[in-house]
Amino acid sequence: MRHPAALAPLLAVTLALAPLTACGVDDTGPAPAGPAASGMPRVHERPSPAVHVYFYSATGLERVSRLHRGPDARQRAIEQLVRGPDAAERGRGLISFVPSGPGEPTLNVSARGTVDLFLPPDWELGRTALRQLVCTATDGAQDAEVRLHQADGGPPTIERCTR
Repeated sequence: MRHPAALAPLLAVTLALAPLTACGVDDTGPAPAGPAASGMPRVHERPSPAVHVYFYSATGLERVSRLHRGPDARQRAIEQLVRGPDAAERGRGLISFVPSGPGEPTLNVSARGTVDLFLPPDWELGRTALRQLVCTATDGAQDAEVRLHQADGGPPTIERCTR
């Protein structure tokens, strides 16, 4: 049998550490503390409207948001695409295969959602540039088709965005 005096240091350490095991929350539940945190005050109640443009990176096609206020968001997106990536986007490695001129494609969206894209004369597009145009023109529309019209007036081709 052990001597009780030998257990005294162990008992002293246990009693000294016991308060450290309690977290201080009682069983009464949360106490009312006022309104929830609201963060930084907003200048505008709704998020800023944006258009989405598709550029290429080392990993493939990437969607980029650009601020836009006003009508014809899809046409503005096409115009932004033709201008190409800005300095910050180029710094992130984004590039465009869409030619920067002369002229810009014109977009027409019917009330039923049909998208017609009219290319300017003398535009030669590879598959990568075409993919950028079609994805930008149909952004947010699931399984949307684009009727692509060449300047020479031939029959339109049907294109879809494959991301």
